[in-house]
Amino acid sequence: MRSGRILGMCVILSLVLTGCGESSKLYPASKADGVFFSVPKSWHGLSNAALNKYEKKSSEGESNSRQSLVRWQVAYSTDSKIKVSQVFSLKPVKSPLVFVRVRDLTGSETNDFSYNSLRNVIVPITQLSEGADLGVADFKILEDGEVVEKGARGVQSIYSFSIDGTDQTFNQTVLMSNDRSTLYIFMVRCATKCYTKNKKVMEEIVKSYTVRGAK
Repeated sequence: MRSGRILGMCVILSLVLTGCGESSKLYPASKADGVFFSVPKSWHGLSNAALNKYEKKSSEGESNSRQSLVRWQVAYSTDSKIKVSQVFSLKPVKSPLVFVRVRDLTGSETNDFSYNSLRNVIVPITQLSEGADLGVADFKILEDGEVVEKGARGVQSIYSFSIDGTDQTFNQTVLMSNDRSTLYIFMVRCATKCYTKNKKVMEEIVKSYTVRGAK
């Protein structure tokens, strides 16, 4: 009888601790695309609708055509006043910012995309690493390696560069689905001083990013 009571208390304690852990985080996800990650519950989100509305309004030509391929995108920041325009700008942000996007690949991308193509989706990393003068100061690749998920594979690149005299660090993971039809973009960034200060939580967010793929 005594052992049964102890076992019951252990089960209750386990449930309480698990509940506390879950309540401290948000779990954004696109079930249709098999994508999810976690961020601290205190972070502030920008919805798929808000990001789409801004991007459609500001996009022209090829950019507008590519935006129409977007299936899901969200952003999160510790800054409660973060603006949508900051998500789509390469200018340094003073608070940690996470941006996630899932979009269809065009026919030419499906045929031509390589790992270098994935690296260059946001910033022309390969050109900058070769010393190309593209108006970006102090470009450095800090880490670069292959990432293999259940539903996709690609590369994670951590790099830094300066804009307007402020150094910033990007931690990006860009994957392509196994059937080469879908692009998965995951990026965490902020000014390098901010990144260093918040490195632990930002790395935890990156590690939580999971791509199982569409069912």
